Amino acid sequence: MTPSTTLTDAAGLSLESLADLFNRAYEGYEVALSVDAAAIAFMEEALDLWPERSCVAWRDGQSVGLAMLGVRGAAGWVGGMGVVAPARRSGVGEQLMRALIERARAAGVRRLGLEVLERNLGARALYEKLGFRTWRRLEVLALEGPGAPPSAPAAACAPRDARRRIALARRADEPWQRADATVDRLDVSTPALRAVTVPDGDAVYRVTAGERPAGLLLDAIRSREGVRMLRYLNVPDDDPAAVALRARGAVCTAAQFEMALAL
Repeated sequence: MTPSTTLTDAAGLSLESLADLFNRAYEGYEVALSVDAAAIAFMEEALDLWPERSCVAWRDGQSVGLAMLGVRGAAGWVGGMGVVAPARRSGVGEQLMRALIERARAAGVRRLGLEVLERNLGARALYEKLGFRTWRRLEVLALEGPGAPPSAPAAACAPRDARRRIALARRADEPWQRADATVDRLDVSTPALRAVTVPDGDAVYRVTAGERPAGLLLDAIRSREGVRMLRYLNVPDDDPAAVALRARGAVCTAAQFEMALAL
């Protein structure tokens, strides 16, 4: 007999408890995920995740799953949904997602987005059952090792100035993690935010442990002291940065589909 499942909001859990639940819910995941309390706090701040609007699933007094909701006006984002291994394939994920959709609707969200790994067929089937539709494919690209200096002059610039120029040249919306609202948060809360500019191009990047302008910008970032790996998160297949990274030998470490549900 399947135990009954109850849902509460995530605000009742400490950052440490949320981190523990995240790690258990993503155990065995195709892309390894390990977070701590500081990482959860950063995600809540930078990605506008609202614990009060997010869901935690419980069975027999134990937390067994979570679904986090980010809200920016009429736009919403599922900032992590997972179920601990013993409770998977028992309806917990669907229960969490249906509750999260209702919470998003109550918060005024009109479009709810998420990303799902290309090979996570079970999750994709669940999201499609709930009405989500795929609209583009995204890749996480990684390039190891320091790069040679760029072939054209590159200079540091103010992140806010670079952001404005990038916005003017944008051809499509950015994924949630790189959206303007996310960079706004980083601009305030992350002292490691940097920007570089070359003729006809700008880039904003965060330091952690057209193809030609894009390539020059990538080379400028890689040539900076201390850079050992360049990771570009959730870049659309046809983005100039993706083309430039592949030309320099970058590898795809994960592929995702960006999906959306109209509410």
